[in-house]
Amino acid sequence: MENNSDIKNKQDSNVKHKKIDINGSAYTVIYSVIMVVVVAVLLTVASTALKPAQKLNQEIEKKENILKTVGKTADIANVKNKAEYIKNEYGKYIRAAATDINGNFLDVSDSIVFTLELKRELAKPEAERQLPVFICKDGEQLRYIFQLHGRGLWGSIWGYIAFESDMHTIAGVVFDHEGETPGLGAEITTEIFQKQFENKKIDEDNSLPIIIQKPGGELNSHTVDGISGGTITSKGVQQMLADNLKLYKGFITKIKSQNNNNNIETNDKNQEL
Repeated sequence: MENNSDIKNKQDSNVKHKKIDINGSAYTVIYSVIMVVVVAVLLTVASTALKPAQKLNQEIEKKENILKTVGKTADIANVKNKAEYIKNEYGKYIRAAATDINGNFLDVSDSIVFTLELKRELAKPEAERQLPVFICKDGEQLRYIFQLHGRGLWGSIWGYIAFESDMHTIAGVVFDHEGETPGLGAEITTEIFQKQFENKKIDEDNSLPIIIQKPGGELNSHTVDGISGGTITSKGVQQMLADNLKLYKGFITKIKSQNNNNNIETNDKNQEL
C-alpha cells in the first residue's frame, strides 16, 4: 500500500513531465501575445535608431527641392557626397524668412522657418499664420521661393515656386504628391511637366496665376500643357498655385513696390547725371 509520501512524489513527477499542448487555444494566445510584444519592442528600437537618419534625409530632400527651383542642382549628378553638396549650396545661396498675411517680415529664425509647413499654417487663424519665404541671393540677383500645398485626385500635393525679382516671372517649380496615379497624375513630379513653368508670367492681381490646359492647345505666357489622363491632378496644381499665391499677395505687392521705388531712384540719379 502506497503511503502519502509516495503518492505526492508521483503527482509531482506527473506535473514535471506533462507536455504543453501546442495545439491548444491557450498556447496560441500566449504565443501571439509574446510575438506581438517582441515585434513591438523591435519596431520601437528600430524607429528610434533610424529617426535621426530619417530627419536628415527629409531635411536634405527639402533643401534640394528649394535649390532646384532656382537651378542650383545642375551639378548634383557629378558629386560624390550629395547630402554635403546640398547642405553647402543651400547655405551659400538661401536665406529663410517668415512673413504675415500682409507681407511683413516676422521675427523668426532661419531654423524655425525651415520647419514651417504651409499645411499646418493654413489651419491657423489668418492673423496667426507664418508664411515661409526662401530668398536666393546669387551675386546681385534675388529670387523668392514660396511653399505650396494643395490637393490632387487621391491626396495632398505640394511643392515650391520661385520668382525672379520682378515677382512676375516664374524661375522654376517643384511638385510632389502623396498618392497620385503612376503614369498619370504622378507625372507632376517629372522634369518635362515642371520645366514648362519656367519663364511663365503670373497675372498682375495673382487671381489665376497659371492655366493648365488640355495638351495640344495653343500656349501663351500664362498657360502650360496638362497631363494626359491626369486632368484632376493638373487642375489641382492650378488651384494650388492660385490659392497659395493669394496667401503671399501681401509680400509680392511689397517687393514689387520696393522694385518700383528703386527704379524711380535710379532714374532720378541718371537724370541728375
